[in-house]
Amino acid sequence: MPIIRNHIIRFLTFREVNLTQDTKQKRSEIHTLRAFREATRELDNLYSVFPKFCGLSEPEYWSLLLICEGVTSQSQISEQLFLSRQTLNSAFKQLIRKGLITLTSCEDNQRMKRAALTPEGYELVEKQLVRMHGIEEEAWKKLDREEQETLDRLIRKYADVLKETLAPYTSTLKFLKDQKK
Repeated sequence: MPIIRNHIIRFLTFREVNLTQDTKQKRSEIHTLRAFREATRELDNLYSVFPKFCGLSEPEYWSLLLICEGVTSQSQISEQLFLSRQTLNSAFKQLIRKGLITLTSCEDNQRMKRAALTPEGYELVEKQLVRMHGIEEEAWKKLDREEQETLDRLIRKYADVLKETLAPYTSTLKFLKDQKK
């Protein structure tokens, strides 16, 4: 057994010494991607605190925010939050139960529902969501203008590139889902 282990150690050492520049570049890119993933996970964790401050689940919180901004149909909210209709429907049921929103049928399509904030919903938005936005804005202002613009530009660019890279896979998934129907 030690012979095999020694051979493996020599092989790995040889590989480390003889790494090509291309391989070193790939390792560097993988390390950078891992660091980016960790940073985005950390950011997601920080943003998950917002709903907890308000006593809401994440789907409830972000749905209220979108409703407040004028996005009122469940399908639009589902698309913008990348939530399944079932998850969003559960969140809406909780928001209705808590007295924060109402749902009404659209005149031209009875199956389509529009959400509206109740007076209690408006009160929660004014007290909590506006406060959370204030905290977010306070943190944003700690970046200088150039950092804000660079961060925005790079995140949008990465989202566009990722969307473009995912396109063949998402169209295949959509095709497969349509085939099951």
